Amino acid sequence: MDSITQIALGTSVAGLVGIKPFGRKALIAGALLGTLPDLDVLLNYQTAIQDFTFHRGFSHSLFVLTALSLLFIG
Repeated sequence: MDSITQIALGTSVAGLVGIKPFGRKALIAGALLGTLPDLDVLLNYQTAIQDFTFHRGFSHSLFVLTALSLLFIG
């Protein structure tokens, strides 16, 4: 999934479940957290092949994503 679709999906889900109690902050949080797994493209793994193969590594782990989301939102 490309980054724009990740942002749109995160915003849509956050708007669906969190817009009433949290307002527009839920939309912004959904957009940020929706694109969070793909921020690993900023890491350099030495070669283009390693960049491609390690892309869906630790940053797509639910444990890592939960910890990072608590840091960003908390």
